[in-house]
Amino acid sequence: MEISAITISNPAIRQHMTVGLSGEIISRSQIGHEFSWPDDDPRLSFQQTRTYNAEDDVRVMQASTSYHFNMADFLEKTKNLGAASRIIEVLNHNAFQFNSRKRFRECALWRDRIEKACDQSLPVEILILAFCVISNPTKRVHPTEVTTAEDVSLLHMYRIAQHIKTIYPPGAVFQVISDSTFYALPLGVTSVEAQNYLAMLKQRTHHLKIDDVIKIHDISDFLSKQNCFFHTRFEYWRSQFLESPLSSDLSADEYRRWLASMRATLNSRRMGFSYLQLKSLFRADAEPSYTTLDECAKTALAEYRALKSAAADTQWEEHHFPNAVRATIHAKKLPVLGLRLYPKYKIASRLLPYHGIAVMTMDEESEVERMDVKHEITVIGNPAYTKVIDQAGVTQFYEMNKS
Repeated sequence: MEISAITISNPAIRQHMTVGLSGEIISRSQIGHEFSWPDDDPRLSFQQTRTYNAEDDVRVMQASTSYHFNMADFLEKTKNLGAASRIIEVLNHNAFQFNSRKRFRECALWRDRIEKACDQSLPVEILILAFCVISNPTKRVHPTEVTTAEDVSLLHMYRIAQHIKTIYPPGAVFQVISDSTFYALPLGVTSVEAQNYLAMLKQRTHHLKIDDVIKIHDISDFLSKQNCFFHTRFEYWRSQFLESPLSSDLSADEYRRWLASMRATLNSRRMGFSYLQLKSLFRADAEPSYTTLDECAKTALAEYRALKSAAADTQWEEHHFPNAVRATIHAKKLPVLGLRLYPKYKIASRLLPYHGIAVMTMDEESEVERMDVKHEITVIGNPAYTKVIDQAGVTQFYEMNKS
């Protein structure tokens, strides 16, 4: 008898277990129509450059603050609610939540877990899968390392936890599950790159002094405990998705969108494309045209989906984090926390921090500096921006020049 991906009888927990498989499973990550590709390779152009300094630490802290959330106003509006309800309302605030607020608020599973934590005076656990190595040369000119975009994201989660601590002293802990090593196979990155990125994330939480609240884990550590079962399920799902890409009720349109995103996500750096080839392949209106890239994308998407499905079959989340509130970085119709990984994520900026490079600009609405994430190819060599590098020469972010 075929093993189902859903083996838990509780409907609420079944939804919890299928978060990774429902709705959007891979973020739209192509270059947008707003970018006009230069005739010549911008990576070869001179650009004003400076070294990261202590003042930039202050800017990073400010950029991690969401100006869409006012604690004084929140405390006043929720003063008659109990601790669990107030915690739900913090997480569910539009400044932090991009999925359905109504569904999340009404989800009995999350309320039950938060209430149990409150009854035992324990920190509320929030579980989220994020942070991966992406090696598309339009997104990061050099191999992916932890930069300002990741710092702002980690600090943003820390600030959310501090907001919760204001109304509930035990506070909250973000269990951040990096899938850097997990997706190395379909995305075409080496284990060295994946492990380095994971180690740097942990180092950054320590350096930023937030490692008591932001806990970094490697998902492969959890899945390896069911190694044989996981690989049996992975081979089953890989065969299914290679033979029938539209299985699991996936529409043809949705598959094409996922395939386009995978095409812009997998490691095409090693394919050695010239600038003219990059321009042809990754412009906003590009059509599949390069056999090797497109075939790699099809296989990568099938393996990416197979990894997700096999992981769901193991029920690792329930085994290792049975009391956690599930968050996601993707748009879902399930009652799940769609976490704005940084303040402008899915407001004015659609890329995840590791799908591009941080760009500091002034926000017209709040009149304060904000961080967006952009494909690096769209800002490198542009005289309107200054490149900011660290002592090792790694690009940390770009800043718009003052006129």
